[in-house]
Amino acid sequence: MKRMSFSKTILTALATLLVGSPCTYAQSSRLWVVTGDNVAAAVQQSLASRQSVADDLVAPTFQVINGMSVADIAEKDLDRFSNWMRSACPRCGGFTVHASREAALKEVDNPAYKPGFRYLAPLPETLDQQSTVSRALDRVKGDKILSTITMLQGFGTRHFETSKGQEAAEFVRREWQSMGQERPDFTVALFSHGWVQNSVIGTIRGASRPEEVVVIGAHIDSINRKNKENPKENAPGADDDASGVAVVTEALRVLMEMGFKPQRTITFMAYSAEEVGLRGSAEIADRYAAESKEGQEVIAVLQFDMIGFNADRGPRDIYLVDDYTSPELNGFLTKLLKEYNHSGAHAITHGETKGCYACSDHVSWMRNGIRAAWPFEAPLEGSNPYIHTSEDVVSKLDATKAARFAKLAIEFLIETAKGVDGRESYRN
Repeated sequence: MKRMSFSKTILTALATLLVGSPCTYAQSSRLWVVTGDNVAAAVQQSLASRQSVADDLVAPTFQVINGMSVADIAEKDLDRFSNWMRSACPRCGGFTVHASREAALKEVDNPAYKPGFRYLAPLPETLDQQSTVSRALDRVKGDKILSTITMLQGFGTRHFETSKGQEAAEFVRREWQSMGQERPDFTVALFSHGWVQNSVIGTIRGASRPEEVVVIGAHIDSINRKNKENPKENAPGADDDASGVAVVTEALRVLMEMGFKPQRTITFMAYSAEEVGLRGSAEIADRYAAESKEGQEVIAVLQFDMIGFNADRGPRDIYLVDDYTSPELNGFLTKLLKEYNHSGAHAITHGETKGCYACSDHVSWMRNGIRAAWPFEAPLEGSNPYIHTSEDVVSKLDATKAARFAKLAIEFLIETAKGVDGRESYRN
């Protein structure tokens, strides 16, 4: 990926953002953020620009460590921090949020990001669900995906601290619940955080290996970085990321319509607060990781974030992001695409692209030592230019492209969770 750098003006503004008057800053709840190497390089080059900040402001703690940057901020400034990040690096303005400096430093030195990290849970060695997958792919409907996007766009904004954001979460819960209302092995729940918007978790309990879990997810919140005074307004977020939630919803619809009963547990997630440091998925992934010590094990996670925009610079249908993701899982997805999408009505072309640290919720799982991957719509530097604006609307998205991501999601779920006792399980 082409490296991006801050201008001195942006860094000065960012430094100003990170500080406040001694009284205000001291009274604010403080958090620690970790950003990727693109930001670290810029900070390293321009630390002196902070000297232009007024003398009566408290200098922030801002360190570059192991190619990453760590800063402490006031929790009330999190929205503005996110806006500055995404304005300076619109394609890769990612960061994670931590409760303490110790936790942030642990993230900087996380072994899960290093080459050769070994995951405890194995991926399936063979693909043997051809008949079931074939029947499932025929049921995918691109127009249904766009319909779900349209409904989510209709909330106007899905910012994590707004009532509309919570209404969107409740809408997704109802939709998922209605799809599985006849299934005693299916449940849907809202996951509460310390802010207004809940995350949504739908679960098909595995019939024979319920302690082994397969996850697909997307984030439900949206933000408008162009409206710096009020990022909570005018954020339709069709591609980012109603499109991902719609793909997760379509995968659930198809499996329920088929009556598919998995051996392993399948979990569908719509995360809150992705746009402000992956906060919703972080809390969820942390809990799942903690429960792994009690016998539960997450096999693999797919993130769907921006899947419907046809970029001029992206001739392939799907791009697998190859940094801060699991090489092994990317290899498994490539295997799926070669097996099920090499030609014909379900053909899908694919390539690879560089991402960045904390670009989406897959990183919340990766940093917990759980393999995750992020299939994306384009090379990252050529992706949808309308995200985080009022122009990120469904009319700019393509149903056929979106359907391809739903097909990959379904292939992944069927081949990792497998049908009951290895047999196909579907309704005619």
